[in-house]
Amino acid sequence: MKTKIKYLILLFLGILVFNWVYEVFSGEKAISIIIENKDLLYLLIIAHIPTLYFDAMTWVILSKNPKLSLLWSFIIVWISQATGKFFPTGSITGEFVRIYLAVKKGLSTAEATSTVFIDLVIATFSLFLIAILSFIYFLFGSDDDLLSKNVIYLSLSLLLIFISCVIFYFFISKRILKLLIKKIPSLFAYKIPPKKIFSIIRIDRALYQAIKKKTILIKALIFRILGWLGGAFEIYVFLWIIGYDPSIIDVIVIESFSGIIRAVAFFIPAGIGVQELAFIIVGDFVGLNSETSFSIALGRRVREILVGLPAITSWFFLKKKLKHN
Repeated sequence: MKTKIKYLILLFLGILVFNWVYEVFSGEKAISIIIENKDLLYLLIIAHIPTLYFDAMTWVILSKNPKLSLLWSFIIVWISQATGKFFPTGSITGEFVRIYLAVKKGLSTAEATSTVFIDLVIATFSLFLIAILSFIYFLFGSDDDLLSKNVIYLSLSLLLIFISCVIFYFFISKRILKLLIKKIPSLFAYKIPPKKIFSIIRIDRALYQAIKKKTILIKALIFRILGWLGGAFEIYVFLWIIGYDPSIIDVIVIESFSGIIRAVAFFIPAGIGVQELAFIIVGDFVGLNSETSFSIALGRRVREILVGLPAITSWFFLKKKLKHN
């Protein structure tokens, strides 16, 4: 009950932000841009396939388990991304779905959980790399006043994502899970069931072993970077649809820095309002007007619906089938 109330409060907050963005940043013009080009929006589905493929390859590389094929990794990524957008608790839901489906395909709970967690670390670090390279490009290759006006905000966002990466690595390398297992009973007078202790220790060991495999991590990082670039390609396709010819670096900047903003506000269901505001803020930075930036955000929503609804439908059928196996 508390979870539902919290979800509704956050959803309401997101809707308020969305409404404010719509009223202030030419929402009607942005919608008219979408409507005028509705016949070509199906291209956004095709443009999303590379992102799904590269993210799925990351999973194949990290799991190193023959039971998890590229096809199944693709399906898991596709469904988990959709559930993260449409179900309560936002992107966190998608990670639970990944674990559930991976376990059903033969991975142990420890393998699936550690793969999800390592994937999150790599995704965060790859986003940081792309964002900092974009920042350096603008710092030395642009004389635009927008950079000097926004340098503090861009620096803070990069610092935040870097701190997240450091915390993730510290958490795994210092085996904090194992430490917590020892400390929680004495600190909170709470006895953890032996079965849960065993599971947590297995996950902790799997995480620790995973970060020692440098070659695998580097390969996974490369594919994760390609996945983020795939997201930038989607923005490029959308801008082409509405008649723009954007530069490659501009769409990479939009994808990377809007991704950081969305990541910070992960607790807002589907990033409603926050995602739209992120695109407008970063779009302004690369010189796009507000209605164009807002239309990019709406185009992303259209793609999420077109790709997500079949995924959600597949999730319900697949879950029902797996329960009977």
